[in-house]
Amino acid sequence: METLATQYKKDLLREIEELSSEKIKEVLDFVYFIKVKEVIDPAQAYFWTKKWQDMEREADKDKETGNIIGNGTVEGLLRGLKG
Repeated sequence: METLATQYKKDLLREIEELSSEKIKEVLDFVYFIKVKEVIDPAQAYFWTKKWQDMEREADKDKETGNIIGNGTVEGLLRGLKG
C-alpha cells in the first residue's frame, strides 16, 4: 500500500517534469525556504525572498565595483552628497 507521502512525491515529480528549468529552480528555492522557515523570524521572511536576495546581490556588486556614493553607510552617503 502506498503512503500519502509517496503519492505526494509522485505527484510532485509529475508536475516538475512539465516545468522549464527556470521554474524548477523556483520550486527548489521554495523547498529550501520550507526547510528553514522554522528558524527564520516571520517578521524577517521578506528579506529571504528571491526579489530581496537579488537586490542584495546587486548592491554587493555595486559596492565591489565602487558604484556607490560614500562608503556604504548612511553617514558616508550624506558626506558624499554634500562633498
